[in-house]
Amino acid sequence: MMKPREERIMTSSTSGSSFTETIRVRFSETDGQGVVFNGSYPVYADAALDAWMERALGVEWTKTIGRALCVAAQSTWEFKRSAKFMDRIAVRCTAVRWGRTSFDVAYDGTLEPNGEACFAGRVTYVCVSDETRRPVPVPEDMKAALSGTTTTTTTTRSRL
Repeated sequence: MMKPREERIMTSSTSGSSFTETIRVRFSETDGQGVVFNGSYPVYADAALDAWMERALGVEWTKTIGRALCVAAQSTWEFKRSAKFMDRIAVRCTAVRWGRTSFDVAYDGTLEPNGEACFAGRVTYVCVSDETRRPVPVPEDMKAALSGTTTTTTTTRSRL
């Protein structure tokens, strides 16, 4: 029987809403010394954003027909400490800027259980039409869900 591998915790703050997804480092994400490849950290951030949007919108947002898609247009990353095989990284997402067709999400990755900073990043997402791939306004329900105050909720799920 597999043990639950991830916890998702949604918290609210005075500057808006943030969401934390905890991810266990898999062997395939590391080098021969068991250290996480730098390219894995943005993947962890992307997985956390997907989980946040699914939780905030109440549906798997990528499967919604006719919905604007969010594509990464720019990203910056700062690597603070290496994570290793089987470490647990809490990835916190916070929407920090809203534009007409784009928004920015800041990411902070910390090692559990000590909370030591592992990485930080910021990604600018542009919403595009799923038909034309041209920029469209950020959907109001998405903006409200990711920037509003929510109640604290905890869930656990398995990841293969």
